[in-house]
Amino acid sequence: MEEKTTLGKFITRKRREKHMTQKELADRLYVTESAVSKWERGISYPDISLVTSLCEELGITEHELVTASEDFRQRRIEKQARSYRRFTKIYLWMTSLMYAVSLLTCFICNLAVNHTLSWFFIVLTAEMAGFSLTTLPLLLPKYRYIGTLGAFFASLLLLLMTCCLYTGGNWFFVAAMGVLFGFSIVFLPLIVRALPLPAPLIRHKALLCFAVDTVLLFALIAVALGYSGETALFFTRACPAALYSLILPWAMLVIIRYGRVNALYRTAACLAVSGGYILPFNGVMNVLFNGKPFVLPTLRLHNWAEENLNDNVVWLTVLFLFGLAALFVVGGIVLTVRGQRRRDIG
Repeated sequence: MEEKTTLGKFITRKRREKHMTQKELADRLYVTESAVSKWERGISYPDISLVTSLCEELGITEHELVTASEDFRQRRIEKQARSYRRFTKIYLWMTSLMYAVSLLTCFICNLAVNHTLSWFFIVLTAEMAGFSLTTLPLLLPKYRYIGTLGAFFASLLLLLMTCCLYTGGNWFFVAAMGVLFGFSIVFLPLIVRALPLPAPLIRHKALLCFAVDTVLLFALIAVALGYSGETALFFTRACPAALYSLILPWAMLVIIRYGRVNALYRTAACLAVSGGYILPFNGVMNVLFNGKPFVLPTLRLHNWAEENLNDNVVWLTVLFLFGLAALFVVGGIVLTVRGQRRRDIG
């Protein structure tokens, strides 16, 4: 009985806030005035079929009607949602208008000055790229991230092609491959993470990204050498240098992702591999690019002249990395022993 009374008082208060009489509310709900009176006096509940209509007339939510109290938190959320929708609508109109006005202005100016359309297409494709980032995300209710990224990538390629044609150059494929490689490094992990991959590949997403990046890197090198007319260097210098440069990131991927030891051991392995990678680096590059015989740096701490400075710095860096690796190995041993003791006690 108390719940009916509480609900009745709530309905009465909300009706009066709307400046309605019992008869007016009854007429809008197509019920008798007596039925509304019984609700407000706590004699009966509104029929369940009338809940939605009653809430609309009283300007309340169904949750508020059931609890017979105002849900200020929900009202605040709904107000914020309405404000966001209103802001989004205004923003879409303003940005679309600005793009349209600027395009129309450039269209008229290009025709008036050059009597043809030339640089206007650069403006058009540039604004397409801007539109894909600033406005398109608000127009895509589903697949917003993939759609925005794809549209921006396509419009960026169109912009590069337009600039290439306008300047009479032949550099488009080099620029496009560079953009593709950059997009792959930055965005491919996010794309792969969102894709429904087959079960065997789920645990190897990082490996898949690294493989794609590696292929794109060699494709970029090939296109760049073709553009510069030095294709013959692809196998003699470019590929060996790229392969050596990829040893460190690939080694770290394997250690971090597939190492079955604790994190301290994996850190030690990464530091040791870094030291082993740095030590012969200059010697390998001298062989590839200068045709010199391979030699390791010589440590001469008593001689810091210019000709020995680089070798000394390399050796000190390598020794520092190996020293850190040894410290992490000690930490890994301590962590392993403590874990074994806990398991023994448990």
